[in-house]
Amino acid sequence: MSDPDLLSAPLRYFAEVAKEGSFTAAARTLHISQPSLSVAVKKLEEALGATLFHRSRQGVSLTRAGEILLEHARQADRTLEAAKEELLALDTEPRGAFTLGAHASLAAYLLPGFMARFLERYPRVSLSLQNGNSRDLERAVVERRLDLGLIVNPARHDDCVVVDLFHDRVGFVVSAALHRRHRRLSPAALLAEVPLLHVPERDGVTPPSQLTCSSMELVKSLVLDGVGVGVLPYRVASHGVTKKRLLQLDALPVFDDVITLVRRFDLPMTAGARALTDELRAHGSRMPPLEEVLSAG
Repeated sequence: MSDPDLLSAPLRYFAEVAKEGSFTAAARTLHISQPSLSVAVKKLEEALGATLFHRSRQGVSLTRAGEILLEHARQADRTLEAAKEELLALDTEPRGAFTLGAHASLAAYLLPGFMARFLERYPRVSLSLQNGNSRDLERAVVERRLDLGLIVNPARHDDCVVVDLFHDRVGFVVSAALHRRHRRLSPAALLAEVPLLHVPERDGVTPPSQLTCSSMELVKSLVLDGVGVGVLPYRVASHGVTKKRLLQLDALPVFDDVITLVRRFDLPMTAGARALTDELRAHGSRMPPLEEVLSAG
């Protein structure tokens, strides 16, 4: 056996007796008394309901039952050794499966520049993605249903480690075409003329007409189509949109956001987990400054 500590004592004793062909020699190697060794092997035979050794004055030899048990013991030892090597490698080689949660709109602009490069660099790390709102995702991290979450404005739960990645700002945006048609109106007056499109998450201005939407991407599409004014994070609004097609409306409330990486403090920080958190942190630090995200027009 390559590592005697990996298998239980009765099996190690049995294997050593089979190797030495003698209880006396095996007891000497194992540093136990010969009577103790004999009792241990006898109890193993009773537990299995089979005689494992032919005993004679010349020593012992395996019965057919003993040969079968020895082969299984060797297989178990090989399996345990392989598991031990793989577990040790967790601390040295990035590997493993992780579940990452993010709001769909956040993931849409943040992850395309990250996923392909990360998976190419760390081919033994497997990622699965889960979408949801930040409150639900943070709860899933706390409840260990997610390994990591890209969370907007986290509650900073006591059981979690929170790393701030970058900032965003939620404001009122309008298509350049709609803005030109109503250029003589103040932002507040414009809100009285056209619908406000938003995902119902924040309180702020309540205009005479509003359309609640199920997703930020739908809000953005309708705003680009000139339906009305949208309430959107500026990074979401600008993603995939030609510069100056969407404009922010000044003199209306804005809401500052912080995008964070959240994990439980007791998440095992294997080499794979460290690689994932470090790469996400580095990717977040490369996001463009907020003032460059959406032109004021």
